[in-house]
Amino acid sequence: MESSWWELAGIIFFTFMVITVGLIWALAIKASYNEEKEKQKQQQQENK
Repeated sequence: MESSWWELAGIIFFTFMVITVGLIWALAIKASYNEEKEKQKQQQQENK
């Protein structure tokens, strides 16, 4: 019983870590993507 509880806790912790890292990655990619779009918009406005 004791070992299975530790396994369950480990799986939950691992899953939580993966989800957290995934969310951070997604936010970072989204932020950098938005920055690139803003730069392109500014360049287009300057060219006009």
